[in-house]
Amino acid sequence: MDKNKANMTKNRKGAGRPRIIVDIEILKNLASIGCPDYEIASVLNVSARTLKRNYAEIINQYKEKGKASLRKKMWDKAVKKDNTNMQIFLSKNYLGMSDKIYNTNITEPLPLIIEAQAEEVKDLDGKEKG
Repeated sequence: MDKNKANMTKNRKGAGRPRIIVDIEILKNLASIGCPDYEIASVLNVSARTLKRNYAEIINQYKEKGKASLRKKMWDKAVKKDNTNMQIFLSKNYLGMSDKIYNTNITEPLPLIIEAQAEEVKDLDGKEKG
């Protein structure tokens, strides 16, 4: 059966549910803007299972085309239009850059520096030593 045909009718003698006509152009448009299967099914008035069973290849193809289109627009905006915010977004997502500050634990103790002056110390009798 050709999956690109909009009318999925077969010659039946009244058995089973009547076939629903699926508008392939609407299916392609919804898939290309990234709609999940359940939303596409709702708009087309069919079950998500029916879509997956009969139109999975078309849906996947147009979802990937939509992603590529979005990526191209983002790239053009970042590079050709010199959009700093888009450049930052893409560098974080594609290049793994980050503006997070990482704290490190120091396992080595700090050096002890004593700068005390000798004080006069009195013994228990109150007399000065030293």
